[in-house]
Amino acid sequence: MFLSFVVCFSKVCRLFSMFSSERLTVPDYVSRLQPRRTGSEPKAVSPGVQAEVQGVLDDSLPALRAAMRTLRSAKDTGELGETRRAIAETFQLVEEAWVLPTVGRQVAEEICNRIRLDGGLELLLQLLQTPAVEIKYESAKLLEQILISENRDYVARMGLGVILNLTRELEDAQLARSISGILEHMFKHTEETSAQLISNGALDALLFWCRGTDPTVLRHCAVALANCAMYGGHRCQRLMIEKQAAEWLFPLAFSKEDELIRFYACLAVAVLAANREVEKEVVKSGTLELVEPFIASLDPDEFARSLQDSADSVQGRTAADLQHLLPLLDGTRLEGNCIAAFYLCVETSIKSRQRNTKIFQEIGAVQSLKRIVMYSSNATTLSLAKRALTMMGEDVPRRILSSVPNWKTGEVQRWLQQIGFSAICDRFQELQVDGDLLLNISEEDLIHDLGMTSGLTRKRFLRDLRVLKTYANYSMCDPNNLADWLADIDPRFRQYTYGMVQSGVDRNNILQITDQQLQSDCRVENGIHRAQILAAARRPARPCLTDSQPAGPDVFISYRRTTGSQLASLLKVHLQVRGFSVFIDVEKLEAGKFEEKLISSVQRARNFILVLSANALDKCMGDTAMKDWVHKEIVTALNGKKNIVPVTDNFVWPDPSSMPEDMRTILTFNGIKWSHEYQEATIEKILRFLKGHPGQEQPDSSKSHKEPQSNHAKSH
Repeated sequence: MFLSFVVCFSKVCRLFSMFSSERLTVPDYVSRLQPRRTGSEPKAVSPGVQAEVQGVLDDSLPALRAAMRTLRSAKDTGELGETRRAIAETFQLVEEAWVLPTVGRQVAEEICNRIRLDGGLELLLQLLQTPAVEIKYESAKLLEQILISENRDYVARMGLGVILNLTRELEDAQLARSISGILEHMFKHTEETSAQLISNGALDALLFWCRGTDPTVLRHCAVALANCAMYGGHRCQRLMIEKQAAEWLFPLAFSKEDELIRFYACLAVAVLAANREVEKEVVKSGTLELVEPFIASLDPDEFARSLQDSADSVQGRTAADLQHLLPLLDGTRLEGNCIAAFYLCVETSIKSRQRNTKIFQEIGAVQSLKRIVMYSSNATTLSLAKRALTMMGEDVPRRILSSVPNWKTGEVQRWLQQIGFSAICDRFQELQVDGDLLLNISEEDLIHDLGMTSGLTRKRFLRDLRVLKTYANYSMCDPNNLADWLADIDPRFRQYTYGMVQSGVDRNNILQITDQQLQSDCRVENGIHRAQILAAARRPARPCLTDSQPAGPDVFISYRRTTGSQLASLLKVHLQVRGFSVFIDVEKLEAGKFEEKLISSVQRARNFILVLSANALDKCMGDTAMKDWVHKEIVTALNGKKNIVPVTDNFVWPDPSSMPEDMRTILTFNGIKWSHEYQEATIEKILRFLKGHPGQEQPDSSKSHKEPQSNHAKSH
């Protein structure tokens, strides 16, 4: 067939999508004899593209209709072999369409629509309820492949109950691969569908699967959680927090195995944190700390090239999908700014090859990126925004000096030019408007002194001025750091800093300020904002921790990064959702005084969990100078007489004589063997040790180190 000569099968080995994943592996028994297609560069859409789409459809639709007839007939007669063959043929047609360069999405979407119109979706939903497990598996794989927008509508109306029933088969690993993918699509449908899925256990299933190790399932879970956060609205975000999704995203974002899993987990938690209602709970989870270091480690061009290995991503995201990134880019959280700027940079790389960068101007991303360049103090976000603007062919503005109160008239002129108000530069220069006057400008000044008669123009100017006030550095005139106090109430409230400081307000007398003074003297015109500021001023002050250290964590988790990070992150979440405060070092810690902070955290912790994964203590052997971090942590815990709980996973206990003498005692502690299949039972054992049961045994000279499992783990 014509389709066979244009498909490129070298590009079906990997899976990636921004908010959906619409590709699967064709079953082994499907013949795939198509030759490779040369040339992998995507082409810009040409006038003849519709003719090419129609040509492919003319060749493939008869085969699709035949497969649908066979599927319908085989289902009625109960012929399992024919049913599997018809599913496989349909799957192959859809698979081949998705990997077509340039026109693949259009062809695949038309084929998926025809499957629905020919009754294929109804048949698949029926087959998903069959007791024949192979039919169920293959039907689920095909359904996942064809869930375009219209088909999601059909499933939401006619088959959501079928999908929800399948989510209850939590232990079926093969079924989980497809059902998690189906949920990934359905969480993108509507806010109502997402809420219905959550209330009927779909989110619980995803969070259960987050404990696993199958990269396909974990990838689907990460994207599904990102979709739920992105498309489900505030109600679903609140439900995600109630079900502790932010905590369960930690193992996914912490994973060292798969960048795509980490990316979507970071995206999900960044979206959740952008919701002020749940922001504190998200921050408390600790997952948010992983976002910026991870994004800083990625190269956008390499990431964009990896998308070419996925047919539904090779041409990038739609405008509607990209618009969902703008609230992150325009928000006040660094993590959201960073990940949104990164992905827009990636998308710009893709769209520039298609000569379609105008899409970013149409959705308003260009202005948001320019604002990032002008005001952001984060090097990663700033670099990504500059890179994206350059590839878009847009002017890259100069970074604004943050010391706005000290600006001379020249800095004011440059700022006016960069925000699009060059026409009034001369008038500002004539009136000698410097930074101080700029921060004090009112709407009346704009009308009477600057001749800004258009109301909409004034609104636009004042909006940009609010942004400037929010990002400005007031340290030279704000010795009591009123700016940060206001930002703690709401990041937007930093805009009021200069007016309040100029009126004599500081953190020592804020309690005596009245509503009238805030309005008339400090020029806080928004009554709701005044009420929030006054309410915050009357709240009891937080205890000062400058002279005493805060209480240490309940648990410090020590692990070997190369083999123990996945288990360490799982233990963190299991304990955290049970109310324990847990310390686990992440990349961000290394930016400071790493050794000092790490040792201090061990000393302040009440319990010390040692993750003994494969070869975890190998680097300790012969480490007489104590250069290894795990060695240092163990010795610190032993010297501090911490409650030490070793947790073993594929670990072989070493000969005690091979260990440095200062840590050899650790080999006399009972080890709890981790069971991935029975995680809850293993955690209960760990909890018993954390609640006061000692983990150390007296050395028994009759025990031989040659039988480590019986010595150290048998009793548990």
